Amino acid sequence: MDGEERGAIPSEAEVVVIGAGVTGCSVAYQLAMRGKQVVVLDKRGICSGASGRNGGLTGAGSSLHSAAGRAVYALTRENLRMLQEDLARELDDDFSLRLPGTLDIATTEEQYKHLEESVRRQQEHGIDVELLDPQEVRELVPVVSDNILGAKLARGHGHLWPFQLVHALARGARHYGARFVTHTPVTRILTSGGAVAGVETTAGTITTGTVVVAANAWTPQLLPDLPQGALVPARGQILVTQPVPPVLPHPFGTNFDKEYGRQTPTGQILCGGFRRLDENEGLGLYAEQTTPPVLGGIARCLTSLFPRLGPLRVVRAWAGIMGFTADGLPLIGPYGDTKGLYVAAGFNGGGFSWAVATGKALAQLIVQGISAFDLTPFDPNRFARAGVSWENPFTAGERNNPRGVISGA
Repeated sequence: MDGEERGAIPSEAEVVVIGAGVTGCSVAYQLAMRGKQVVVLDKRGICSGASGRNGGLTGAGSSLHSAAGRAVYALTRENLRMLQEDLARELDDDFSLRLPGTLDIATTEEQYKHLEESVRRQQEHGIDVELLDPQEVRELVPVVSDNILGAKLARGHGHLWPFQLVHALARGARHYGARFVTHTPVTRILTSGGAVAGVETTAGTITTGTVVVAANAWTPQLLPDLPQGALVPARGQILVTQPVPPVLPHPFGTNFDKEYGRQTPTGQILCGGFRRLDENEGLGLYAEQTTPPVLGGIARCLTSLFPRLGPLRVVRAWAGIMGFTADGLPLIGPYGDTKGLYVAAGFNGGGFSWAVATGKALAQLIVQGISAFDLTPFDPNRFARAGVSWENPFTAGERNNPRGVISGA
């Protein structure tokens, strides 16, 4: 890949970013633009992990966050603004960003009650959402099932092409002098006297005083003292159909964000979810492989929501490993008592709604010592202080979280 280096690493850097997905590339771009000498390391290539294996949905906030709602909305709103304004201008790219509004479709009374409450709370935060009845949904998406109970329309939300955004950020970072060294695993973060001293890789050691761990699901392997269960890998799977004329003008989600999909600009229907049918509900798994039960569940979801899509042929399927946290909130900020060590990981499958603003927030913190955003709810050290109790709202009702409560924010 153009701009990627293999094997030959520099002896030193001001900042080392571990991970070349959307978060790592965003952090690198924002730091390099502020004059920092940045080296990005990845054990594979740019956008080779979850960033290149997701549905590409983006928007402001989530209907599954409550207590941290204000901070969530502030950061994810900035993320959406940056995609439309700052980054589009600075990187001269539109990332194939389309914002027709997304539909969160209810098929059960429980889901519908959740939508009613989430609409109320999100409107209180100034989010442009509206609850639609079944007929209003059919006016927007004529192929939707007659059995739905309604949907939440989130205006200004939509989708983008993940590869386009991540590689644009990488190009921007390189423009300001950042180096990308790929296929070079980091084996250890080195410390001395309570501060970061460098990183050890399979190709040698880089001396640095600042490290940002943006390895998402692989973060626990680099931070062995992160409390067990604070951040775990979660395997997600997606299928894609043959291309068809436009039938789904709005990206969609259902079942408390557990299933989701969209029609791509090339006409293919993409749908993912049903992690609960995977081994251990997909949690704790690092193998990027698809499984028949999950793909079967995704196909049934697609055809039950949109029966006319039943005859479509599936042409491709894949798996990606997300980072899920115990409370459903990401880890963003300084880590532990080690000076110069930062984390940006655990976005619970929604990284494209967070990553570009997270890069900005961390760059502010590293360069200026303070961020313009309230990062308190995302403190990476919260589990070390309070312990780990698995209450991830994105897994509520599953075997791993049977008493989990779906919040309405």
